[in-house]
Amino acid sequence: MKIRSSRTANAFSLVEVVLALGVVSFAIVAILGILPVGLSTGHSAQDETRAAQIAEDILASLAGQAPTNYDNASIQQPSGFQFAVPLNQDKDYPPLGASNDGTLNAAYAPGMPYQITLSTKTSVAGFDAGYACQVSVRVAWQPFSQNYRDYIRIISKY
Repeated sequence: MKIRSSRTANAFSLVEVVLALGVVSFAIVAILGILPVGLSTGHSAQDETRAAQIAEDILASLAGQAPTNYDNASIQQPSGFQFAVPLNQDKDYPPLGASNDGTLNAAYAPGMPYQITLSTKTSVAGFDAGYACQVSVRVAWQPFSQNYRDYIRIISKY
């Protein structure tokens, strides 16, 4: 007659442990491979959002002044920045710069993250001459030739 011991050892074999570590290692490598893509996507989304915010700030500032100060409008920011943009003339302006927080600078300097190109056009189809201005804003970020967004708004005197 065989006597069974009530104390039996339950454990994983060495092969099972090695296989489990291999599966976990494969999963960690896959997760680490996706991490740079996520960081790049996050940075790109930040640039897109900042570009829209900068353009909206410029266009809203000009549109808000158009009814009362059409011929002498200017971009104004809470930081005290002012840049004259008369809406009664066709003009291409020298590039402006912007910092990461959207604060504009009167001239673009190398190293600034955003470059803003502004132009005005007074002959707008469908509007009487002298009563509307098409304002074009291009916000670009590094590399400037590849990453940019154009924003266009027609600003009326009335």
